[in-house]
Amino acid sequence: MRDEQDPAPLRYDQTGLRGRLARVLVAEPTDEIDWPADLPAGIETVVIIDDEPNPHHTLRVHPPGDPTRVALLVFDQLALQEDAPEV
Repeated sequence: MRDEQDPAPLRYDQTGLRGRLARVLVAEPTDEIDWPADLPAGIETVVIIDDEPNPHHTLRVHPPGDPTRVALLVFDQLALQEDAPEV
């Protein structure tokens, strides 16, 4: 049974993600080949740009308030924030 404080990672087949806020579940987010994501250190929340993970299992994201800083993250490093408004 999943604890309420333990958010469920995104699924590889999840859709409808564009514009949604997501919680970053790892301390050092990476892309599909384990390169560090171009995001501010310690970032906890990102905005998802893509509607669904691509064939490489990544999603384009950006920090809230900075849509010019786009990074790739592996889908299972993210969990949707249901209680937060879209950005």
